[in-house]
Amino acid sequence: MNAMLALILAAAAAAQTAPSSVGASSASAPTEIVVRGEGGKLSDAKPPLKMEVDAFETIRHDVLPDDDLLLAASPLTVAWRRTHPDFLMSERVIEPWLTTFSERTGLPFMVREQLERALDEKLDERSARAWSWSLTIADEDGRPFHHVEGSGPPPVEWLWSGQNAQGQWLSAGRPYSPVYRFSARGQQPRTLVGSAIQLKGVVHQEDGGLHLTLDSSSLFGAARTDTELSQPDGADLMRSAADLIKRRYAGLPLTVTVYANTQKLAEIQAAVVQTYLLRELMLSPRYATVQGEAAPFADQRVEIVMLNR
Repeated sequence: MNAMLALILAAAAAAQTAPSSVGASSASAPTEIVVRGEGGKLSDAKPPLKMEVDAFETIRHDVLPDDDLLLAASPLTVAWRRTHPDFLMSERVIEPWLTTFSERTGLPFMVREQLERALDEKLDERSARAWSWSLTIADEDGRPFHHVEGSGPPPVEWLWSGQNAQGQWLSAGRPYSPVYRFSARGQQPRTLVGSAIQLKGVVHQEDGGLHLTLDSSSLFGAARTDTELSQPDGADLMRSAADLIKRRYAGLPLTVTVYANTQKLAEIQAAVVQTYLLRELMLSPRYATVQGEAAPFADQRVEIVMLNR
């Protein structure tokens, strides 16, 4: 306070001793100047250092999005793998484009279309009513496997389950021929052989479980003697079978029976099928039992039974 008072007094003395201004301005000049100060005592202490710090500086880069993924790029300049998620390249993911096993529960036969093909003309509903029809499914030896007939107009589509009247099912790998026969009053009977049916795989339900029958020729070569899956047919067929199980029967125990030329070959092929299924379905070996049986060439196949009952 003594220093402040001294400053005030010195300012007042300076104002009194200073020469007056010329003219009227000398009358308006202040006669006293007051200087006030604010604050506490003078000190030489340094104020605290204030610095802006980002607490997440070390991880900020990791949590930011990858700008490259947001940039538009022409599909002509990048690889297919880069423009699709990595899981599409995984062998464990279902591949819906493999359509060995259809979602439809049966084989369709276009009966009316075959009649129009035999007559070489289109039929309206009234003209079709004049014809009766029959369909015989013959095996590779020409013997009838299944027969069905109707007295009404030929259906646009007739759906067959694959089982005949004796309870037998179509065998995978064997060729079957559909033979159509049409007759009408006053018309010459027409007979037509359709395209051969040869399935790589057949699925049907029985009392002991769901049976999945696979063609050995597709899996182990035309001679059915390979000890590894043939490429690419064998690998694709096994992949389709595994995808079918993943969709509807995942986690069920199963048995694998392979029928081959000799007992030893059948056991080797059964082990190949078991190894593939265990890897694809991620099952413990105790959930998949295997066995091999010797069989004639016509009866050689792979039977996978899922114990769903």
